Amino acid sequence: MISARQTDLQQVFSSRLWHHDVSRRVVETDPDFGITQREQSRKYPSRLIRYFVPFHWLGREAVRRGRPLRVCEIGIAGGMMPRYLEHGLKMLGLEFSDVIQRWVGVDIKLRRERLAEMPYDELVEANLETDVDRIPADCDVCILLHVLEHLHDPDAALEKLLGQFKPGTLLIAGFPCHPHFAIPFRQPYLRRFTKGNGHVSAMSNPRFIKTVRAQGCTMEAVVGGYFLRASGLFLEDHAWWQRFNLAWGRWFPAWPGESFLAARTPGDPIESESIAPAQAVA
Repeated sequence: MISARQTDLQQVFSSRLWHHDVSRRVVETDPDFGITQREQSRKYPSRLIRYFVPFHWLGREAVRRGRPLRVCEIGIAGGMMPRYLEHGLKMLGLEFSDVIQRWVGVDIKLRRERLAEMPYDELVEANLETDVDRIPADCDVCILLHVLEHLHDPDAALEKLLGQFKPGTLLIAGFPCHPHFAIPFRQPYLRRFTKGNGHVSAMSNPRFIKTVRAQGCTMEAVVGGYFLRASGLFLEDHAWWQRFNLAWGRWFPAWPGESFLAARTPGDPIESESIAPAQAVA
């Protein structure tokens, strides 16, 4: 029997609905969210698209499974993803617990003082390339936002990570997208000039897709983030600009900038439609 709450989720997270005012709510109500003051001064900062797209995919996955999700987020930085989710669900009249059962955060160096304010159930300090066995494998969804480009061998890290997940786990990834033909030239440049924990690998959609398909995964979505990230410009005061950027990302998912991809590990036990977000990203 479908509960009233599940019906609410189905209505809110229909594959044809995108709630563009969620980003506006974040900048209006959360001055400490973690973006620059210039970005915070606009109503629809393009930088928040990296949370906007996974926000909808998480909601649709909860609808698909008919229950709240167990999430493992790798590379959590300041905890912006669950914070964004909290804001969005509250705006839509939902609770965090309607979508999330448990959220584990993993990072190579935890910012514990800031993260103490975030809705994580568990924090794990681990390096994805060397400590993959310490990363929880019993999740429904694994989130990798802007992590792969920081790894020296992202393909090997993905192979190890996917190999330990249960059937039907949804992997949501986001990274700076390069033209695939440019990777042999771009990556050596990054490794020569990047310092600290900066970008050392050049990612492309084909590179990611080839790696996850080799592990038996199926691709469920590939979208670009924007035509132009006009950070702080007047264009970001208009919802139509965000709609245009997302529509452009649907039409040209490999456009240089930012890409978001959803892949599912083999043996999915759930017989239902794909989240199919690309059909209405506008």
